[in-house]
Parts: sequence; structure tokens; C-alpha cells
Amino acid sequence: MAIRARAGQAINGEDEAASGSRSVRRALDIFELMLARGEALAVAEIVAALKIPKSTAYELVRTLSDAGYLERMGKEGRLFLGRKLFELGMMYRSQIDLLKEGSQVVEALRDATGETVQFSVLENDMMLVLLKEEGSHPIRIISRVGSRVPVNWAAAGRLLVSDLDDAALQGLLKRTIVQSPSGKAVMDVEKLVQQIRKFRRQGYAVEINEANDHAGCVAAPVIDATGHCVAAISVVAPEQRLDRVSRDKLIEAVRNAADGLSHRLGAP
Repeated sequence: MAIRARAGQAINGEDEAASGSRSVRRALDIFELMLARGEALAVAEIVAALKIPKSTAYELVRTLSDAGYLERMGKEGRLFLGRKLFELGMMYRSQIDLLKEGSQVVEALRDATGETVQFSVLENDMMLVLLKEEGSHPIRIISRVGSRVPVNWAAAGRLLVSDLDDAALQGLLKRTIVQSPSGKAVMDVEKLVQQIRKFRRQGYAVEINEANDHAGCVAAPVIDATGHCVAAISVVAPEQRLDRVSRDKLIEAVRNAADGLSHRLGAP
């Protein structure tokens, strides 16, 4: 009996998965139909074009409308693509623009400073290096595209989480902070929150020897049209080239680079 019950559960699970996949495919078909027609459609037209049961069409339309993916247009209440799809499209566009524009800014900043420059984003609560240009000095810091580090290790990482409210920020830090190879990363959550707020207010962040011995970085936030930090640009250098005078020059350079990119992205 137990074997039969488990077999029945497996079959039911497969049926549910197949049903879910079919619903997703039909929802996509509705989007593609409206995109191809270029006009609002009645449910009856969707049923006729896609040859799906009327009850299924009404259920899909209700679910998609409640979530903002479809909207009713005009007095007849015909349906068309909703604001949520527009938001997704704008997000896609911003990411494409971000990488295209970011690569140019990173290269120009490397040329101007001679130091290694990184362009990073937040992914799964970690700082992810998306772009990198190696410095031209004989002694330089080597970094790797695709590397992920905890946000408490890097100046850029702390800027990337600076839009989170205190509760969300504390939760992220408690989940992710670990000690760095140098053994000098800040591990106190409250201290990190205060530091992150300060860095965002002043428009740049500095870290020296916290991630690795004898190295550090200065970073500035890239702000999009909504006022949120969507990326960070950082200049990474050996400790001996991060004395006060040199550091101030790098801070000015990285802030100017980040501000210029933010302006191109429509930052307020």
C-alpha cells in the first residue's frame, strides 16, 4: 500500500508540473499573440486564435491581469499588454545600456588612473564583478571577471546594498558576512550598517587591507533613473598607492566616472 501511495504521489506531482508548464506556455502565447496583433483583444479572440478552452483563457486572463501583466483597455474592456511587462522591458534595456556604457567608462577610468578598474553588481546577496580592466602599472592588483565576494569585504559591495532598509540590510549581512583573507573585514552588523549609510551619503566608499593585505580600493555608486544603486565602479590598487593624496585623486576620478554613467542612465 505504501508503494502504491508513493507511486500515486509521484504521478500527481508529474501531472501538476505538466499542468504548470502548460499554463506558462499558454500565458506566453497570449503575450506573443498580442505582440503580433499589436492591438487589444477580447477573451473570445484569444480563445479562437490559440484554440484553448474558454474557462482556461478566463482563468489565465484573470491571473495575469491581477498581477499587472495584462490590462483592460477602453469601454469594451479588451485586453492588452500591461505595465508589468513594460517594467520588465525597461529593466532589460537598462541592463543592456548599463553594460554597454559601463565598459566604456571602465576602460576610460583605467586609462586615466593606470589602476585596475572593476564594474560590479549585486547578485544573490554577493558582489559580482561584471567588467574589469587591468591596470598599466608594473605592480598592480589582479582581479577576475565573474568573481563573487561578500559585501563586507569590498567598498563596492557596501554601496551595492545601500538602498536596502535597515531590516533588510541587517538580514542580508547576518546571512552573508564572513571573515576575509586578511582577517580585517568588519564583522559587526551594526557597524557595517552605519558604515554603509555613511558611504552612500558621501557618494563613495574606501577599503584598505580589509579584503587582502597591502591592497585596497575606492568605489562610487552608479545610480539609475529611479535613484537606486544598480552598480558600482571601483579602482583597486596596492596599499602604497593609496596614501591620502593619491587616494583623494582616485576618489575624485571614480566619482566623476560613476556620476557620468549615472547621468547617462537618467539618474535624478
